[in-house]
Amino acid sequence: MENEELLLFTGGYTEPILMGSGETVPGSCKGIVCWRFCPDTGRLEYRGVTEGVSNPSCVLADPHGPYLYCVNELKQYGGIEGSTVSAFAIEADEGRLRLINRQFTCGADACHLSMSPDGRYLLAANYSGGSFCVFPVREDHGLDTASCILKHHGKGADPWRQEKAHPHQTILSPDGQLVYVSDLGLDRLACYEADWERGWLLPAEEKDIKGLPGQGTRHGVFNGSGDRLYIMTEMSCEVNVYQYDRAACRGKLLQTVPALGEKLPGDGAMCLGSGIRLHPSGRWLYCAVRGTDHIAVFRMEPDGGLSLIQTEPSGGRTPRDFVISPEGRYLLAGNQDTDTIGVFKIHEESGCIEKMYMQEEAYCVTSLCFWKRQKRAGESCS
Repeated sequence: MENEELLLFTGGYTEPILMGSGETVPGSCKGIVCWRFCPDTGRLEYRGVTEGVSNPSCVLADPHGPYLYCVNELKQYGGIEGSTVSAFAIEADEGRLRLINRQFTCGADACHLSMSPDGRYLLAANYSGGSFCVFPVREDHGLDTASCILKHHGKGADPWRQEKAHPHQTILSPDGQLVYVSDLGLDRLACYEADWERGWLLPAEEKDIKGLPGQGTRHGVFNGSGDRLYIMTEMSCEVNVYQYDRAACRGKLLQTVPALGEKLPGDGAMCLGSGIRLHPSGRWLYCAVRGTDHIAVFRMEPDGGLSLIQTEPSGGRTPRDFVISPEGRYLLAGNQDTDTIGVFKIHEESGCIEKMYMQEEAYCVTSLCFWKRQKRAGESCS
């Protein structure tokens, strides 16, 4: 890390949007914001903002080079129902972004991005469109038109929130050969075999991983050894722990643990689960809950099960996403409705978090990602 600098990119809603939960987010985000993050002090330094980017509600840095992708979460684009995905080059030390190109996702409300293991394909999930797609990444790291577009059908137990399919995330299996599409509307992770030569996803329904009716599966993460899968549910604010058989590619539900603890939402507000992240050490799992606006900290037990050890206020309203610094010393939570980023210290022995400070004027943060760059000679943290 001595010759590297961490940049933090954040995105959010730049214009009003009606969410699946029924809330309308007014859209106070200015665009994709770049911050300099100092691992020695945990401080953020504002670098600049790339304006003119519509609803970059999910941002993803390319681990293979100085490039960044975002969804443009829209109901319509060019008069047609659907969203777009934008590709950028990260230029200069200030983290300025240069638009390379933009592609149509063929589905409304694109909400999540992931990449194939070799970085040759970008995957996008369309929440309201009920679909997801695969984009080939060009040599200039722009995007070709989608090589594969698939759509889910059906409904879940809740007639309001689960009236149809709502893909929310694409999760790659530990070996990268399967893609699981977490669908809030269907309470399942639909399995697809990946053909990374053609950029195709082929249904493998016999390997689907089911949640419980009415949970609303949202986001998930595998552990380091790939034998446990942890899924955060939006509607029930629970974490499902699955035993994952890597040989058979099957998941078995072992545990369902609430992420609320003793906390209850005030003024009749809904609790909505959002982000989930695994600590780099593999010893702790972190989840965010909106409504109660807190971060839940879980200890990883020897059998891979979870024990809730802390619920800590996020320092603002509506923590939709958070990230953990690469060395595992800090947790940064984006509070969408108070335009702040809560910076927390992670205690090395316990995994519990402690608030350090609130970064103000953070513009409706709904997504955060780190990107490393090489420092200039003689440069240091402030």
